[in-house]
Amino acid sequence: MLLNEWIFLDMIVNTSLLLSATSFFIVSLMFGDALFARFNLKTFMKFLGFLLIGVTFILNLLHISYPVLIFWFMSAGLVLLFLGFILDPLSKLKFFAPLPLVFFPFLNDHILFFVLSLMITVGVFQLAYTTSHRDLIPLGVSFTLISVGEYLFHLKGIEQLKQLAVAGSFLYLFASLILLGWAWSYIALRLIYLLKRKKSSSLQG
Repeated sequence: MLLNEWIFLDMIVNTSLLLSATSFFIVSLMFGDALFARFNLKTFMKFLGFLLIGVTFILNLLHISYPVLIFWFMSAGLVLLFLGFILDPLSKLKFFAPLPLVFFPFLNDHILFFVLSLMITVGVFQLAYTTSHRDLIPLGVSFTLISVGEYLFHLKGIEQLKQLAVAGSFLYLFASLILLGWAWSYIALRLIYLLKRKKSSSLQG
């Protein structure tokens, strides 16, 4: 591989990690903000899940070599997100809650992350299309890209297909941009609500 190509790919990987960390932390804060209004378990699971995954991206970005810690943070984060969505009162997939336990003894690393991300995708789209939560569609698209990205990362261990693993970083990049856009729409609505409440309070005062 030429030096310029290596520098470009390294830049893509680092940019992907940085954007992924940023988007997951922002979405985590978004769910954290919702917890202040009213605590419930599924929102806490989403808050903690996004937070843990954001931490794994930071660890990877800083090249901190604790593979076991990174594996468990990523795994725990994905499982928490899966549970957070399927334990929603409107979800029809609650009986799949124990499913992650089936995969842990048999799968590891990126292929496990692929399966868990795919399960989150199914959970999110089920909520989006069987309820009025159409605002969840961008989140579902984001996790679709993440699941495919994880599968491509898994191909790095296969000599004939390892070049495809580079595309995983591009998919994470696009997924992060979608997540940031989704989070910004929530933040914008939240700011409008706070401004209206402040204006209403000042008029009453």
